[in-house]
Amino acid sequence: MNSLQAYVVDDDADVRKGLVTLLKSAGYPAQEFSSAEGFLDAVGGDIQTLAGCLILDLRMPGMDGLALQRRLVEAGGAIPILFLTGHGEVPDAVVALRSGAIDFLLKPVNGKRLLERFAACWQTETERVHARQLREQLLSGMHRLTVREREILRLALQGIRNGSIAPMLGLSLRTVEAHRSRLLLKLDAASIQDWQRRCELAGLPSARLVELLGH
Repeated sequence: MNSLQAYVVDDDADVRKGLVTLLKSAGYPAQEFSSAEGFLDAVGGDIQTLAGCLILDLRMPGMDGLALQRRLVEAGGAIPILFLTGHGEVPDAVVALRSGAIDFLLKPVNGKRLLERFAACWQTETERVHARQLREQLLSGMHRLTVREREILRLALQGIRNGSIAPMLGLSLRTVEAHRSRLLLKLDAASIQDWQRRCELAGLPSARLVELLGH
């Protein structure tokens, strides 16, 4: 599940359907679930790739909202959660925030307020998913490199020029240049600097790349 999706989990059918209607009217794809268990059954093993925003009732029969939040966090999920809560449940909502929830809204929900918070969440998630996809693409290119190409890229990322890389690896300058040309083709990059900039945008700083290439 890589595309962004709005999920509404609430045992109150009127609230649940009202929220889905509101979200769809604003152009968001939305799915509804009457229980935390039903939501978990639907997403199966895709928790780590869930993206979008989860609107979650704090109090429900069976597994409540806090328990579902813990389950998602323990499974490595990163989808942001917007909690719905009653007035007497504010202390529990604070616990939810400390565990990573983005906000909580009091029932009855103010539609305008919810859409404002949801829009901000959606924008942040869009950027996160794009960065993740770019990171996966960049790492995939790196994994196609040969051992020698990885060595040369690792040294180049540390600012070492071809003329210095050649004697370090016992190669001729022409051989290093040939390896460098081939690795750039595999990385789909015009230059090492171009690839570095793309990696930075994807949350992969040069120090991390050097570490990965050394393994």
